[in-house]
Amino acid sequence: MTDTSQKPVLACQDLSKTYIEGPQKVTVLEGVHLEVMPGERLAIVGSSGSGKTTLLNLLGGLDLATGGQVMLAGRNYADMNEKQRGEWRNQQLGFVYQFHHLLPEFTALENTAMPLLIRGLKMKEAKEKAAALLARVGMQARVQHKPAELSGGERQRVALARALVTEPACVLLDEPTGNLDQTTGQEVAALIHELSEQSGTAFIVVTHDPGLARQQERVLKLEKGQLVAVTD
Repeated sequence: MTDTSQKPVLACQDLSKTYIEGPQKVTVLEGVHLEVMPGERLAIVGSSGSGKTTLLNLLGGLDLATGGQVMLAGRNYADMNEKQRGEWRNQQLGFVYQFHHLLPEFTALENTAMPLLIRGLKMKEAKEKAAALLARVGMQARVQHKPAELSGGERQRVALARALVTEPACVLLDEPTGNLDQTTGQEVAALIHELSEQSGTAFIVVTHDPGLARQQERVLKLEKGQLVAVTD
């Protein structure tokens, strides 16, 4: 649930992104403003090629803006070097993609524990925290299974657990139900809602799925390089 008494966990001001393609400049984003509050669930929709994934990469510090700024938990990405951005992301952000990006040679438990191990936590504590998160997403019986032994929905549940295991301020989700059938997609959507309510973590969901978008507290549409509110 959104807490409007606090400062934004993620914000951008006058954000722009331009790519050089041969002799041409292609502007994907222009003058984007956004504030995401603690615990908020926000959907970003838009047609293919409108720049949704570009925006998500900028918000996640995976790419740098051409103009404007992005603030994650009060810190500007532009003021950090690549190593510092990586460390700050590890502390403050979680990521979930359309394709789960789980490491095939590791179990669900090991995949979920990975961000904590990267942070420097001891193996025993990392696995305890990972097991607790996997239980919260209904995967306690599958912790020793590798991704190839899991269904698509189960893999996304593990991906959600991995994203939340570091107790981030915000989770960025890029088409999290795009590779799932309708029923499984609805289950994952319900899980996102439940986890948001339980954890106080903000969720930003980029999606083509109008049903998933409607389940979020706020919906913004990316068109002509800018974000506009969707009210219907």
